[in-house]
Amino acid sequence: MESTTILIVEDDPIIAADLQDRLTESGYAVLGPVAAGEEALPFFQQANPPDLVLMDIQLEGEWDGIETTRRIREQHGVPVIFLTSNSDDKTFREARRAGPQAFLSKPFRGRDLRHAIELAIQQAARVEKPEKKEAAEENTYLLKDRLFIKVKSRMVRLFFKDILWVAADDYYCRVFTKEKEYLVTQTLKKFGEELAGVPEIMRVHRSYLVNLAHVEAIGDVYLHIGKQRIPFSKSAREELLARLKKI
Repeated sequence: MESTTILIVEDDPIIAADLQDRLTESGYAVLGPVAAGEEALPFFQQANPPDLVLMDIQLEGEWDGIETTRRIREQHGVPVIFLTSNSDDKTFREARRAGPQAFLSKPFRGRDLRHAIELAIQQAARVEKPEKKEAAEENTYLLKDRLFIKVKSRMVRLFFKDILWVAADDYYCRVFTKEKEYLVTQTLKKFGEELAGVPEIMRVHRSYLVNLAHVEAIGDVYLHIGKQRIPFSKSAREELLARLKKI
């Protein structure tokens, strides 16, 4: 599933419905909405938990949005955007301690929502890789087991395991999955450095990275992923065979 999945935790049914409509129109998958913090945690036990949470600070139930976020963060590093109509200093200070990636004030515009989602994912990526300096035109943000690519006005989620291969395209590179390809505004060298900690991903040629888990056959100078024939260098052959044995 490629759509970024967003959980809505909002006790105002009108605002919740508006958020749901806006997110769906933008191509996001939506969970909820739920009105109480206690109802949010079970979503993280699902096979496909949320990638991001829109969290109202004032909620029904025993927990407010700040406490709910703390409890989520005990087990999960998911980005959180706080929704608030209360901008007093005390509330802001308490909310900031919970570590949200962004704030969104009510009422909000569609553009504000899109920008907050992109900012939240970007901030979460920086926490995972604090040394990383974002390029001005970069459209790709990496987290622990996935990356997010900005496609038009939305952030698309892509798990590392779903990458088949990556091909150089001048100063950019193209990421291929079974369903489609994505243009990434990084060189293949830079993109490969970002994925250096993913054992299945290997640079086999100056123009290609491959996901070793999807390699189906290896010849003398080419390997095969589906119908795609990908060249690999002689210097990469020994490491390629050794790493395949470990998968």
